[in-house]
Amino acid sequence: MAEINARILLWGIEGAGKSTSLKTIHAKLRPDLRGELTTEPTRLDPTIHFESLPISLGEVGGVGTQLEIVAVPGAADQAMTRKQLLDEVDGIIIVLDASPERIDSNYAAIDELRASLAAYGHRLDAFPIVLQYNKRDIADPFAIEELHRRIGLDQAAVFETIATTGHGILAALTTISKHVVRARRNSNTASAVDAPAAATSVTAAELEDSAASSHEILEEAILAEGEEVGDELVDIENTPGTQPDWQGISGDASPTRKPDDGRGEMLRIVSAGQAEVETDGSLQLPLVLGDDAGQTRTVVLSLRLDSLVRDGDN
Repeated sequence: MAEINARILLWGIEGAGKSTSLKTIHAKLRPDLRGELTTEPTRLDPTIHFESLPISLGEVGGVGTQLEIVAVPGAADQAMTRKQLLDEVDGIIIVLDASPERIDSNYAAIDELRASLAAYGHRLDAFPIVLQYNKRDIADPFAIEELHRRIGLDQAAVFETIATTGHGILAALTTISKHVVRARRNSNTASAVDAPAAATSVTAAELEDSAASSHEILEEAILAEGEEVGDELVDIENTPGTQPDWQGISGDASPTRKPDDGRGEMLRIVSAGQAEVETDGSLQLPLVLGDDAGQTRTVVLSLRLDSLVRDGDN
């Protein structure tokens, strides 16, 4: 039986929530799926360690699927270790520290990731990634909006998480896992097409036919215990290119249509920040909107909170 053995990294600055996210994944996954959460020495320096969790999803769409989730060390002097762990990586969850006092520290981690991936011949914007804005419970929504805009990874799936409570963690894992499995499956499909017919046991058509059911199995396996309402998953099955489609993470909000410009494109709410009431009585709600082409834009919805009760009414 064909097998997929994929590595997914949790990447981010020290204290962003990588280790906590990994521990939460271990705690929430079914016992028959998860392996032992271990601390491993790195090849470059045995005194430096990283955390690793193996996940066995069994046969997914006729393919044995094994994942290794790794939380990279985040200290400033461990850049070479982080770069080494990127070797043969298949997907990355970028854990961004959304606490107000550390919001700017995330940029250096993104720049380092871009440079390290480039050394392996990869571009960050063409690599399977998920953005995990952690500590959303204490975050400044406007700072997150600015961070998201400056990062420039508009086609990456976005999840607002609280690693300590588990909010959004499994949804982010499921999305990157489906993305990675799809990328590996596409690679296998290409190999099957290029190989001589007599030596090919699984055809490209057969691989494509099993793709939809395999993603359903993977999603069901990881999310067996369920997630909170609003942690919707990205359906990457019919998504062109390497990044997920924003349509799948629109939550339960209704689609909103752009002003009529002849194109008829739809905008959907990707994520919403925390509402703030201003001194003038208005309510400011930051929103990230995405369209069917994978493009995103940030807006701030402003509402006037005029009195809802007329003078003299009870």
